[in-house]
Amino acid sequence: MGMILPTKATATQELTIKRKLSENTLQIQAPLGVRIPTVVLRMTELFDAGVERLYSIFTVKELVQQFSKSPAILEAEKGGKFQMFDGNVTGEYIELLTNEKIVMKWRCRSWPEEHYATVVLNFVPTPGQTELQLDCKGVPVCKEENMKFCWQKQHFEEIKGLLQLTTLNG
Repeated sequence: MGMILPTKATATQELTIKRKLSENTLQIQAPLGVRIPTVVLRMTELFDAGVERLYSIFTVKELVQQFSKSPAILEAEKGGKFQMFDGNVTGEYIELLTNEKIVMKWRCRSWPEEHYATVVLNFVPTPGQTELQLDCKGVPVCKEENMKFCWQKQHFEEIKGLLQLTTLNG
């Protein structure tokens, strides 16, 4: 009785510290987060497509919806948000170098609240193909195998199917 108990922070809350310095207010914002054991996931896959085509599959809403077979929200620009696979994957674009590299803050719905991984996709042209290099830092240890499976089955294999379909119809 009479005690104030801490409450659980939401994903958008930030810790704000204010200190009065004469007439000025100093404000420091530090995002709340969680610390959990993580791993780095690295995968490489070859696609029968040019760099421009493969890059567009990750940055054009209609193409993301085709390979994911679900509605998507996509703001493919620095600071833009994304949501795929019926909201099971969400995040933010950190950096986009057209036809070269995409860096994203990435989160699966099943991960601990507030936890994001950093996903880097490098697009490397090879004769007649593109090598996609995936580097994912911050994957929760307990989700490593699931993350590998998702990238292999839900991304790589589905994108290859989409590329075959568009080549046949193209």
